[in-house]
Amino acid sequence: MKINCIAIDDEPLALDKIREYIKRIGYLNLLDAFDNAIDAIEFMKNNRVDLIFLDIQMEELTGIQMLESLTDKPKVVLTTAYDEYALKGYELDVCDYLLKPISFQRFLQACEKVYDQLFPLKQPDISIPDPNSEEATKGYFFVKNGNITQKINFEDILFVEGMKDYLRIWTIAERVMTLLSFKKLEEALPSGSFMRIHKSYLIALDKIDNIDRSHVKIGNESLPIGDSYRREFIKVIEKRKIN
Repeated sequence: MKINCIAIDDEPLALDKIREYIKRIGYLNLLDAFDNAIDAIEFMKNNRVDLIFLDIQMEELTGIQMLESLTDKPKVVLTTAYDEYALKGYELDVCDYLLKPISFQRFLQACEKVYDQLFPLKQPDISIPDPNSEEATKGYFFVKNGNITQKINFEDILFVEGMKDYLRIWTIAERVMTLLSFKKLEEALPSGSFMRIHKSYLIALDKIDNIDRSHVKIGNESLPIGDSYRREFIKVIEKRKIN
């Protein structure tokens, strides 16, 4: 699922940095970038924009003035070198407020917040298992998730999505972003229960709902099967098929 976004900043170097960051995040689709708010407003009249990365201090029309002029606002992440506008930004219901210079990790956190708002996970009914049951004694691992260390239970994993330097681990209850490689993750997971089906996807085999010629369906997500992974994947499925 892609998020169509635009970036607005009258500082060329700052705009280039936002462009660079957007390219590194697979679910962001940069429609255009602008050095002023007026041209951006005209563009939005004819194009569906889900998210704006918006600088505040601009000539002619500031970012705040632009937001106040919009009747149908997309999601907004404010970018600025000044922190005195934070309260005003949140009064306008922005998703996040990034102070320059913006690190990629902080930028990614803002994008994850937007992603979770646009594509919320359906919360499952969660029951507490018997502590002596097989379910309760299955394995787990810990990963770094922002400023915390997050526990991930093997059985909670639906699939894992690769995003260049990061992995997004989709579980039954949440999505966890971590700076980790597929190789390291595969070493931690039990063999036979998880499998790569694409250069960007690793799935939990027991969470598959159905399979067609080119995709695997898990919950509401349809994941592509890569050509180089197809043969081995089909072999595994055929072994488990009852004819």
